[in-house]
Amino acid sequence: MDQQKIQRLLRLLMLLSGQKRYNLQELISRMEISERTIYRYLESFETAGFVIERNNGNYRLQQAHSATRTLQNLMHFTEEELLILFDTLSLIEGTSAIKEQLIRKLNMLYDYKVLQSLQQTDDLLKIQSIAQSIRQKKQVLFKNYRSSNSNIISDRKVEPFDFTADYRSVWCYEHQSRQCKQFKLARIQSIAILPNTWEKEEKHHIHFTDAFRISAKKPVGKVVIRLSLKAYNLLVEEFPLTAKYIDKEKNTYLLTIAVAGFQGIGRFVLGLPGEIEVLGSPEFIEFLSKERKKF
Repeated sequence: MDQQKIQRLLRLLMLLSGQKRYNLQELISRMEISERTIYRYLESFETAGFVIERNNGNYRLQQAHSATRTLQNLMHFTEEELLILFDTLSLIEGTSAIKEQLIRKLNMLYDYKVLQSLQQTDDLLKIQSIAQSIRQKKQVLFKNYRSSNSNIISDRKVEPFDFTADYRSVWCYEHQSRQCKQFKLARIQSIAILPNTWEKEEKHHIHFTDAFRISAKKPVGKVVIRLSLKAYNLLVEEFPLTAKYIDKEKNTYLLTIAVAGFQGIGRFVLGLPGEIEVLGSPEFIEFLSKERKKF
């Protein structure tokens, strides 16, 4: 099952597990899916063991049923709880990848009015526009996209089809290059949803993405570095997914990881002189040597 369908199923489950009953048109409007799909999802919930109350055209999960109570205990937040959670996250000083990821995922998953009253960052508004285009299978124009690779600011006509795990980037098929690429939300000035529907859905494909958020069709190689405690702390805080590739060695930490490109890990290594020993690969050592000459 694809990620988009899982997100829709979870959103619908959470809506129906609350106190409010929703009629068919309200569900269609909130979920932005067809009547037929709503009925199919409801049937899936009943097959999974949930009991759905149908009362004068309004729907809700039966509150007394054990499956609903378990869902509420595990996953459901009231509007008051959501507001407290967002307020608490906003009190955390500085920026954190995990903090930003939590905020973005909560914003994507829940569709409560309370979220409309919260101060939303520019990235969250972009996520909402892109999520809408994905649900409707619409092409999008990223206006004045700032590309670090080409060093050019230009409009990009794309077909967005999935977000990265941290919601900092979105996977798209780009018409000009005829390739699937990651586009960083922070580099998009504004977004326009076009009337055109997807034309290249069969080409939508997510490439290998490493723990440093660099993507390619396949890994370019494996890198081995030894980190001090300071470097280790900074690494797992900035790139949490690297933690599972690290082994403790006495007073140091050994990272052995496949990467999609040397740019991500290279920036990290070059930013901590004296804290990291590079053990391999030869290609990565050569990359660092060339980068140092640019300083």
